[in-house]
Amino acid sequence: MAKVLKNLLSNYGYNLVALPKEDIAPLMLLYKNGDSVCAVESTVDMLFAIADAPLPVVTKDKVVASINGAASLIFDAEGGISMLDWLLKTLKMGEFSTSIEIAATHKVKITYENVKEDKVSLIDLDSFISGSEPVQGKFNTFKEKLEESELYVINNVLKSNSFSVAVEDATGAKVDIEASLKGIVNANVDISRNKNNELTLTHSHVATYIVFAVKAQQIIYDQKEWWQFFKKKEAKFRIKDQQGVVLRGEDKFPTRSLQMGELEINI
Repeated sequence: MAKVLKNLLSNYGYNLVALPKEDIAPLMLLYKNGDSVCAVESTVDMLFAIADAPLPVVTKDKVVASINGAASLIFDAEGGISMLDWLLKTLKMGEFSTSIEIAATHKVKITYENVKEDKVSLIDLDSFISGSEPVQGKFNTFKEKLEESELYVINNVLKSNSFSVAVEDATGAKVDIEASLKGIVNANVDISRNKNNELTLTHSHVATYIVFAVKAQQIIYDQKEWWQFFKKKEAKFRIKDQQGVVLRGEDKFPTRSLQMGELEINI
């Protein structure tokens, strides 16, 4: 993951995706892997059998006005160029066929525009997990991680199809990179200069939205004897309350979330 000097999304409780991409969605399972969190490449209903409550419905494409203007990341020069290259390719805007001259002391600010949200209700998610049982014979590789509460489920994603970029030198003065970008992007990408001297890149055709940040909840395993003694004693799973965690969402439902800044999301 490109080194982030400042993440303005941390105030909203979001974890960054190492490389933004399309195929990330609510209900996807994650597992702890050292200092990062990786995808199980399956959804929570593949691990848990539906019992007392249905699988939560995913609400898609909700406009999140509160995030607009705040979905900004500040990188060092190397990390910023790397992320800019990735975004251009992933959003089908172009690629680096030429170089942009940015000094090692420069900083690159990338702000995601036209941000939309896909999410599930935390109350519905808790009801589903609390009223479900693990499917026997599946996910044996992740059995230990489930027992140790090292599995997470995504409940919210932020996605975008355009972004703005600005480069500052060591003194904080804006560096003009408009000409360089115009030599890199495709003809159907519009580059507009904002009042704050940032450049916004918008594709005129692509409907591609990439996910750049997520919220995920830890699946808590209450009884360690599930796999050996499940006939004698009922196992319980839930997303657990943790003091000090503040979720700024519609539900305001207290859970143990994936801690901001602790782990990198490698999906």
